[in-house]
Amino acid sequence: MSAIVWGVGGLLLLVLAVLWPYQHWEFDRRSSILMGVVNKADADAEWIYCLFVAPIVAWLVWRMRDELVRLTLRGSWLGVPLLVVGMLVYWAGYKVDTGYPGFMAVQLVSLGFILLVAGPHWLRWLIFPWAFLMFMWPLVPLESRLAFPLRILTAKASAGFLNVVGMDVVRDGTGLHSAADAARGLAQGDLFKLDVEEPCSGIRSLFSLLMISALYGWLTLKSWLPRGILFASAIPLAVLGNFVRMILLTVGSRWFGMDFAVGRNIGGQQEMSTFHTLAGFAVFGVALAGMFALGTVLERWETRRRKRAVAASDPATPEIISKAAVLPPRSPWIRLGVAVAICGGGLALCAMTDTTYRVGPPPVSLELPERLGNYASREMPMQAIERQALNEGVEIGRRFYFAKDSPVLASVVLSGPVKRSLHEPQICLPGQGWVINGNTQIEFECGLPQPVRATLLTMHRDVQNEQGMVVRTRAINVYWYQGSQGRTAASYDEHVAYSYSDALLRNIDHRWALMSFFAPMKDQPLGYQDPFAELNVLEDLKNFMRELVPMLIKEIPAE
Repeated sequence: MSAIVWGVGGLLLLVLAVLWPYQHWEFDRRSSILMGVVNKADADAEWIYCLFVAPIVAWLVWRMRDELVRLTLRGSWLGVPLLVVGMLVYWAGYKVDTGYPGFMAVQLVSLGFILLVAGPHWLRWLIFPWAFLMFMWPLVPLESRLAFPLRILTAKASAGFLNVVGMDVVRDGTGLHSAADAARGLAQGDLFKLDVEEPCSGIRSLFSLLMISALYGWLTLKSWLPRGILFASAIPLAVLGNFVRMILLTVGSRWFGMDFAVGRNIGGQQEMSTFHTLAGFAVFGVALAGMFALGTVLERWETRRRKRAVAASDPATPEIISKAAVLPPRSPWIRLGVAVAICGGGLALCAMTDTTYRVGPPPVSLELPERLGNYASREMPMQAIERQALNEGVEIGRRFYFAKDSPVLASVVLSGPVKRSLHEPQICLPGQGWVINGNTQIEFECGLPQPVRATLLTMHRDVQNEQGMVVRTRAINVYWYQGSQGRTAASYDEHVAYSYSDALLRNIDHRWALMSFFAPMKDQPLGYQDPFAELNVLEDLKNFMRELVPMLIKEIPAE
């Protein structure tokens, strides 16, 4: 009986995750959830570990087989809400044409099925394999949110250590530059210029290290506290590994030159040297060594604690037999039928859903005017490094406008027709050396039918001038997202929410444009601050946007 029940459950997951053509996601063809993961791993090797998760989960369940065969099926109706919510999330992702709701749906449906058909006592045994399945999903948005903070942390730690040991380094955001040496006639950066890019930030090793630490802790440790400590240690160990990597690259660049340590840049493409590749293995070498050392310490601590508990216990205490093994079973057939009906109903809803791809036309023009009132300008086209970092199909229109004492960098970033979301400016500004002081939302008239809600960032950057004096540059950045049919969003999260809700409720697939306006202020000596400078620059910037934005917005079609 159990074999039939679990066979049906496996068949349901097979249809939902492997056979059903679920989404395009970032690719040209609609594919199943599993094939979306395979395609992502093929396109970006950092997610290759996701392909090993399903076999590991199967092995974890197999090694519990002696305990699981003793458990009876005593399903709970508490699994029904989880199944219903899971299939609604599944349908939403199918309608919106993206993979992330599908990932959540597989987790919810599998959890609901276990609870509905088998019961809570089965869930207690299977909770770790179920949770471990989450490592199968490429969490790209989480990567974007964590990458830049880890880049800054790695750059700060590396610069601090190198300066302490006597190798003078100047940190500029995520960049590490050799310090100027007047006695040798060397300017800043003459010996080396390194940047802590995403592969060096720790994020690309963090997810796989978290997976390894979770599996290692589950297999070697017996209680949740040491398992949690080992799991959490993956984060600092990933940063430590990448810290060692940056030290190796910096020392190699100083002693043997950039071409040897990092590689050559050929036609805008960075060709990694052998030394650079070998330094990359230091990430896992250091992190895994630290993880196994900590695991050994925790295992010994756990053994001593267990011995003390045994010594203090009553030797006459009988062995406790699991109650779940002797509880009378409940017939699973009605509950199994309900599970099949819910999943089948969700698939029927998907089959009746119109999934025609209707990505909206570009909502803005990328042709910024050469002159605007008193402002002249120069064009700043997309650079090779930007083209490598941005998704395929992304286009940029950008000009630097300058008038007396009021320069403005105006940027319009148009998403591609397939992947239509764009990250927010505060993701990359710290990498350029800016410290963000404030993040607020403002509303202002911009020459459009409705006032625009936007995000206002205030920031500063401290640099050393030629006279050796530290000066502070302050700046503001106003940005918002412009979507199809006049939709605007003030923040990244809001534009993602509108992408989902409008695709579900209005059949609109937005092609978003990021409208960004950056205005620096005059440099000032450190410690001096004009309290009115920011207000004056903001008012000038509002006037600038009020004149420019209506020229860029395309006519809003009637719905």
